[in-house]
This record gives sequence, structure tokens and C-alpha cells, in this order.
Amino acid sequence: GGSICSLQTNSMPRNQRKSIRSLVIIVAVIAISSSCVINFYLVAHLDSIVGSASASNDLVSPSPSTGIKERTKKTKNDRKAVISPTINSTSEHKNIADIFREAGVKLDEESIKRLPTWDQIESVIGPKPVMLGLERCQDYRDSVPPLRRMLGSAGMFNSGTNLVTRLIKENCRIPERFVEYGPYASKDQWGILWQSPWGKHTPVKFKYNHTAPLSENITKDDFLPIVTVRNPFDWMKSMCKIPYTTRWGLDAEGKNSKICPNLVETSGGKKEPQTLIVKLADQWLYFDSLAHLWNEWYAQYWVDFTFPFLMIRLEDLVFRQYETTKILCNCAGGVVPPKKLFEYIVNSAKQGKGHGKEEDRTGMVDAWLKFGKPPDAKAGFSDQDWEASLEFLSHELMEKMNYKFPPSE
Repeated sequence: GGSICSLQTNSMPRNQRKSIRSLVIIVAVIAISSSCVINFYLVAHLDSIVGSASASNDLVSPSPSTGIKERTKKTKNDRKAVISPTINSTSEHKNIADIFREAGVKLDEESIKRLPTWDQIESVIGPKPVMLGLERCQDYRDSVPPLRRMLGSAGMFNSGTNLVTRLIKENCRIPERFVEYGPYASKDQWGILWQSPWGKHTPVKFKYNHTAPLSENITKDDFLPIVTVRNPFDWMKSMCKIPYTTRWGLDAEGKNSKICPNLVETSGGKKEPQTLIVKLADQWLYFDSLAHLWNEWYAQYWVDFTFPFLMIRLEDLVFRQYETTKILCNCAGGVVPPKKLFEYIVNSAKQGKGHGKEEDRTGMVDAWLKFGKPPDAKAGFSDQDWEASLEFLSHELMEKMNYKFPPSE
């Protein structure tokens, strides 16, 4: 019913699309301010931008929880329902080669044969993205004015914080901030930060007691944390490989044991949890085991945190880059470009020193191979660690994020 705002360009190579993405954002801002309808005639078969900054119209709630018994400490009543976007992912992703072509990656026939089919991927991670906290998006937009809105990553080591940071920095803009600071401003000025102002790996209980470098002037309550979580069995294997500041089960040389994930130790003929220490927020913190670290770090968000946040699975970021980034950005009142202008992350999101050997880092193709395969029996753990993982891991959080325990045989 409004007037028409049109943007028309000819087909263009991918290396020219970043400037067009900025233009798309400007047009989106004009539309928001004048209530006009946007028509984009961009690259052939471009998806049109649909919906508003609110993600609420694109969401449904799952069926009520069946209530799996929690084996770790008792938690409060469920306050954050799992919300899944109504994305018909099966029909959208029939051809794996097309997905990589959209990302600018050309696959040879041998690579296509090695990659899992979309049906195989959905059998592992489920048919739709899974997130926590989407019901608070409107609260965040209502309480934080557009020019103060900010979002960025939070999460444990090896959980996908670098990937979500790259995705939102390349593709998400807070329109009002974009107009205020101009197209040549920094992404921080556009409201897209690379980490939470208390530190992306810092437990959120230290929100007001710890401040990350260069974040001293940020109002922390204006920030929307995008919390990444990963299947705990895969996560524990990655932590064994690159432990960062975690220490547990040290050998005679003071190094982490080669046994993975080394959740228990035998003392006086009795099995006890293998205590872990980790340096976070400039101090050493103690946890009963690596599994307990996963439980308790995330519980500080989904059980205890009273401010808006979004928790997203790494697996959804890997296989559904566009869909998940759009939802995350919309939650903060941001916009993303149409699908054909979307900047996919095809190389390893981990850059610089401190992330292990460069050849061991995972790009898009390797990530699909890695996360798309069925889990090994008992996750490949020893019987002792397998039994401990069943006992120690939070069944409640596993269920909320739609993570399944690997088969026992």
C-alpha cells in the first residue's frame, strides 16, 4: 500500500557486491523511515528482502518438553523456550552444489561425492535451526534505542564464536547506526562488535566485574550477546586438541593427558570427576570436569541471565549461514542483504595466532564433512569416559538444543 522504492542493477561479479550491499542497507533505511515498499532487481533470481526487523513472524514454538531428568544440579523452571524458524530447509537445499555455488565455491565431482546429502545433514542436526532467547528480541528492541543497539559473540572456546563474528560483521547492519555514522565507518560504529564487552569467553556472571580491552566506554546493558554452543561430544574433542587456557588431568610434564576427554580419575580405587581449571576473566576458575564446564558456562545464560540474549548452535551456523545470520541480525533490529549478495564464510573463521596449526583449521567444505557425518558409537570415547559423559552432561541443555547422545554401539 505504500510508495515504491526501487533499486535496479545489472548482473555483476561477486567482487563488486560489497558496495552494492551497502547501497541495499541505505535503501532499507529509506524504506524504514518512509514506510515504502522495497523492490530489488539485483543479480538474476535474487531473493527479495521480506519481513521487518522483527523475527517474531517467522518463528514457531516446538512441542512442549517431555522433561528429561537433569543429572547435574537442579535448575530453575524453564524460562526460555526453544524457538525454531519455519524454514523449509529440505526444499531449499536439494542440491549441495548449488549451496556452494551461492557461496562462490566451485566443487568438482569428487568433492560433491564426498559431501553429505542434505537428508544426511538433517538426520544429524535436525530439519530446522534451534535457538534460545528469540522470545526476548522484541524486549531488546523496545528497551534499547536503535542508535545504542549492539550485538556480538559470546561462547566457550571452540564453540563457533569466530564464525558468528565473521558472519554478522560481513552481513549485518543496524540501519540507523549505518546512516548516523556513514558507509565508511567501522563495523563497531555500525553496531557489530567482535565480542561481548565483558569478553566473549568470560562467564556472564562477570558481566559487571570484568571488561574486555577497548570496551570501557560501552554500556553493557545495550549489548545483545550472540551465544554460540556446540554439540558437547564434538566440543570436548576439540578442547582436547586445542585447550586454550584449560588444564585438567596433567601428565608428568605438566601437559593435558592424551586421554580424551578424560572426565574421571581413579583415586583410592574410587572413580571421581577429573577436576579442571580454566583461566577466564583474568582468574583461574575450577570445575568438576570438562563436561561440567560446558554445563555451567551455558547455564549462566539460559538459567540465570535476566537480559535478552540469543543462543545459536554452531552446527546451524555451518550449514545455514544465511538463514541463521538473518535471524540473529533481525533480533537486534538489523538488516542483512539479499541472499545473492550475502557474504558466506568459506575459509576458516579462525584467523591469527593462538588457534592451532593453520592446516588444522576448518573451512566450509571441511566443516560440512566434519559436522555432517553420523556420530561414532560412544562418541569414540573409552567406556569410562562414555559412562561419565552420560552422567555428567546436562540432559536438559542437550534436549533444549536438540543434541542427541551418540549410539552406544
